[in-house]
Amino acid sequence: MEYTEFTDEALLAQIVEQDRLALECLYQRYSTRVFSLSYRMLSDQGASEEVTQDVFLNVWRRASSYKTGRGKFTTWLFGIAHHRTIDELRKRTRGKQRSVENVDDFLNLESADIQPADAAVANSEYATVRDALLDLPDAQRAVIEMSYFGGFTQAEIAQKLDQPLGTVKTRMRLGLKKLRAALATKLRGPEL
Repeated sequence: MEYTEFTDEALLAQIVEQDRLALECLYQRYSTRVFSLSYRMLSDQGASEEVTQDVFLNVWRRASSYKTGRGKFTTWLFGIAHHRTIDELRKRTRGKQRSVENVDDFLNLESADIQPADAAVANSEYATVRDALLDLPDAQRAVIEMSYFGGFTQAEIAQKLDQPLGTVKTRMRLGLKKLRAALATKLRGPEL
């Protein structure tokens, strides 16, 4: 079989059937971008390589948990990568001071291995996410950035901002709801 012609979803279906060549094809397709995401947050090549391996091991183990109706494969994959990177960040910085750096650094996942057409689509999507974040009220944007890009728990955010935990949770929920609605419209177009 020529796996390079398969869609991501078709490769994932093969992985559910324990097809290692399908996993290898997905790895070749996305490992550089997963590594880039992790490296931007960890600034550690060895840890980022380990995270990348763990992400694809998770894909191997959890391929059947992907549901096509819930979003794109890449959203699912980079969600796994983001959560695994945050786990590593929290483990490495437990008890140390963390900060939220420039969000653009996290959204711009450039790589020499990405095809120009894919890079154009990714850059457009990253710009859309960045713009949607900027449209949020400052308080909601701050808690989302601290959580997703800084690796802080909601309790840590509440402590750092000197706000009640309930306030942080509400801001997070409302901000994510607005972000989800904005991105649904911007990435898929208005619903009829």
